[in-house]
This record gives sequence, structure tokens and C-alpha cells, in this order.
Amino acid sequence: MTMDCEEAIEYVKKNVKTYDNVELSYNRVFTPGEVINIETCVLNGGRKSCSVMVQLSGDTLSNTVEVDLEEIKYDLIEVKHFPKDGEEILITIEKCDTDID
Repeated sequence: MTMDCEEAIEYVKKNVKTYDNVELSYNRVFTPGEVINIETCVLNGGRKSCSVMVQLSGDTLSNTVEVDLEEIKYDLIEVKHFPKDGEEILITIEKCDTDID
């Protein structure tokens, strides 16, 4: 699938569940692992937040990372979703209009 960053974030909010696996590629960062939590809210000042907490695959010093997709949306390149009960979904980010926030 090809989506812009806003559509990809909406996909994550609606479809990615706790214990699913994801691979997030943004900027020069690759974050593969199991979803521990997803939290969406509107912060003070009206800024939206969509935080995904991921337990990283492999041996790392700090094996849990929290990624706010709203903060990195302009750097988002690709999202792979591995639902617990379903087929792998690959989302390639086509573009994101930097004029909207």
C-alpha cells in the first residue's frame, strides 16, 4: 500500500494492536519489534500525539522505545505491520504535505 504520512498514522491508530509486530522506518532509524502499547491523545496547545511503545527485537542495551508518530511523520518512510492473526501489511509513505500540522 502507498499512503501519505497522515493516512499511515490513521492506519496505525485503527489497525495496530498490542502484541502485533511492527517495523518502523524513519529518517535513518529502523525500529522492529512487538507493540507493547499505543496511546493517542491531544496535548496542551492542541498538538496531536500517537505514541507507539515497541519492545525491540534482538539484543540491545535498552530494549523498549517509544515513538511518537506525529513527531516523526515527515521523516516516516515505511511501516510494516505483522498482525497477530493476519497477513503482513507493508505501507510505503509517498509524501506528506509539510504545510499542514
